[in-house]
Order: sequence, then structure tokens, then C-alpha cells
Amino acid sequence: MVNLHLVSTDPYIKDASPRDSARLVEEVLQAVKVPLCVGGSGNPAKDVEVFEKVAEAGAGERLLINSLNLDMDIEKASKPVKEHEHVAIAFTQMDLDKARELNRRLYDYLSKDQIVMDTNCAGVGYGLEYGFTIAERARLAALKGDRELQHPLVSGISNAWASREAWLEMESLWGPKEIRGPIWETITALSMLLVGSDYLMMLHPTSVKTVKEIVGYLLKSGEAGKIPDWASAELGG
Repeated sequence: MVNLHLVSTDPYIKDASPRDSARLVEEVLQAVKVPLCVGGSGNPAKDVEVFEKVAEAGAGERLLINSLNLDMDIEKASKPVKEHEHVAIAFTQMDLDKARELNRRLYDYLSKDQIVMDTNCAGVGYGLEYGFTIAERARLAALKGDRELQHPLVSGISNAWASREAWLEMESLWGPKEIRGPIWETITALSMLLVGSDYLMMLHPTSVKTVKEIVGYLLKSGEAGKIPDWASAELGG
């Protein structure tokens, strides 16, 4: 899956128009044969306008729109997603109550299979354990029957590169940044994979390759051993 971030639409960067963004999405759709995730700039007002044109341009492609959040006009942001049969990422900042609130509001406009959750995560050393814990709580609550959290989970693993230790030239003890960076992203990815994330947004090709190899190894490992039926076992006299 390809992730396309339309950062040039930010009013403080290039302020590219929604129509220009839609044309770019059309070009990418023509160039690739895999599903496409389209992200905005993070500006809640501008993103709503951009997503409207992008959703129209990608009608029938079932795009993953990244993302809708509580700072947006939820009704206006949801309408093109619903109309053109796309899927939206519901993004919240490591707050399970906010995640439930956003999902409840989205239910007024989208079906459950059009919502994917992003509870946010950070890289190693910058809050990974907190992001892991929030995702873990969401997963466990969903398994216990919390319908508002029973959605696929996406994690922005590329956030790991916000950690300066991942890319900054440092003393020799830290090792070369060309190796350190991909390892930083890989560890972040494996952590969120263990918590049950369904979709990992990643950046470095080496990190992607490593994680895919690990997942492949785990999936083709030997058969599970026979598990004793301890639940119905009777204690001998």
C-alpha cells in the first residue's frame, strides 16, 4: 500500500489547491497498482476541502483518507468519504476517551467498515510506551465487547523519524545513522505489531523489508503444539 501525504496543501507551506491535489492523486492512481492512502497537511480546515476533491477524484478506488479528527467539521469531512465509498482514519492523540467520542460522531455519517482507528504512536524514546499502552487498552476493550473500539488499527510508524537519535550524526557509541535510523523505525514497528496494529505506515525501505521478513517468518513457523484441556480437568483424589 502506498501512502501519499499532501503536505504542500498546508497554507503555511505552499497552499496548493484542492484541485491540484486531486490531479496528483489521479496521477498516482494511474501509476500504481496497489491501494492508496491519502493524507492531508494536518491543517483541519484545509484538509476538509482537500479530502472533498480527492474523494471525488478517487471515486471507486476505496481510498484510505488520512485522517479525520475532532478539530474538523465531522459532517462535512465525512460526506465525501461516504458518497464515494472510501474509508477514513479516525485520528486521536493517545486518548481512548477521545477515540470513542470521535468514533461515535463518525457513526452518524459512516458505516463501521468505513472507519479505521489511529490512536497515535511515537518513536522509541519519545513516548512509544505510552502509544503502545493506549493501543493495547483499545485492543483489549474491543475484545471484551466495546463496540466503539472494534475497528482495525493503523499506526504511523514513520513518527520514529521525529526522534533526533534516529537521524542525527552522533558520537561513535551510537553507531552510524544509516543503520541506526532504520533500526529505530523497525523497533517502533515491531512494538506496535505486537500490540495488534493492522497497518503500519513506514518510511525507510530497509525497515519495511526487515519487518516484512519477520512477519513472514512468524507466519510460516511450525504448527502449534497440542494444548491440554485444563479448563475441564478434574483434580484426582
